[in-house]
Amino acid sequence: MKLYQYGCSVSLGEEATICYGQLVAEQYGYEFVQLSESSASNPYIALKFCETYKDIEQEDLIIFGWTHPNRQSWYNNKTQCWEHMNYVQGKKSGSALVDSCKDYLVNQHSEYIENLHTWYPKHIVETTCKLNHLKYMHLDVVPGVVKILGVDGSNNQSKSKYIADHLHPNDEGHRYIHSLLQNNLSLLLD
Repeated sequence: MKLYQYGCSVSLGEEATICYGQLVAEQYGYEFVQLSESSASNPYIALKFCETYKDIEQEDLIIFGWTHPNRQSWYNNKTQCWEHMNYVQGKKSGSALVDSCKDYLVNQHSEYIENLHTWYPKHIVETTCKLNHLKYMHLDVVPGVVKILGVDGSNNQSKSKYIADHLHPNDEGHRYIHSLLQNNLSLLLD
């Protein structure tokens, strides 16, 4: 049995030695398969799942760690790899494409697009999971869980306990996320 985790740098555990998906895998005796990528967008998370779901068995578990809907991903033909634009932190400035994405965010982006980038990736993976009888759960990682952990500054006590230097959960933050998942995991797996 395997646990497949899809998401962004938070789900990846970028500033931690463990991540919440790994803790769930250990708890339930799953082999952990990490498919999260730093700064990945929700559409990319859904695409990555669609490219890999044929390897997933009915006894496996999938956790989707959804990120902020402002993020964008594209395939770069020149470098032959996917690139991700993190609007939230404004990383990777300098190229014409990134500047164009920033212009889009500032001048054309809307609540409708945010809702679309939240809804359709979830709909795609949910439909695929249901049609293939796969166990899955959704987790609103950014902004949801990271806000609970205090990344926005609304709870400095939580932030100092759970958040690392570059605004990702530390080990304690991932343990706390793991604890937040217990009710849903129990309903899904027990």
